[in-house]
Amino acid sequence: MTPSFRYHPDPVATGSAIPTAEGCVLCGVERGSRYAGPIYGRQVDVLCLSCIASGAAARALTGVADYPCTFTDATDVPPDVPFVVVEEITQRTPGFVSWQQPGWLYHCGDGAAFLGAAGYEQLRAHPDALTMIREDLHQLGWSAEQADSMLRRMDRGGEPTAYLFRCLHCGVHLASWDIG
Repeated sequence: MTPSFRYHPDPVATGSAIPTAEGCVLCGVERGSRYAGPIYGRQVDVLCLSCIASGAAARALTGVADYPCTFTDATDVPPDVPFVVVEEITQRTPGFVSWQQPGWLYHCGDGAAFLGAAGYEQLRAHPDALTMIREDLHQLGWSAEQADSMLRRMDRGGEPTAYLFRCLHCGVHLASWDIG
């Protein structure tokens, strides 16, 4: 049984967990799937989602200088987000694979729920997420035409791609983008 994660509701659907018949290297239990996302700490071959959820993985895979293992980056966290939220997202929530280093999105003073990679077709159903990417590209100096061209090229399984999130409080959809 897959544990539930507030900030990553379906790690199997997003590709952050994949099927395996092997047991977890930490707890020894074969749970049918293993974590397939980034590990910023000591590397292991088979890690179960239960060990991530409990925090056992972050403690056991402590990295350099005794920093706890994390499964996502904790940069660009707004100041109104409590440390306990950042700790839950980075140390007890499965991360996701991206072209560059993945970053979590936050809204309403909390972490947002990661829904998965998205291309233009998936983003069209969430105009708020499209607007967020357009604004990001505009801040980088892209013209409206360049931004729209980039958005139309977005591909869920290729590049460029977007990463779709949903605010747990107001329901707005958020997105970040990435290119290899």
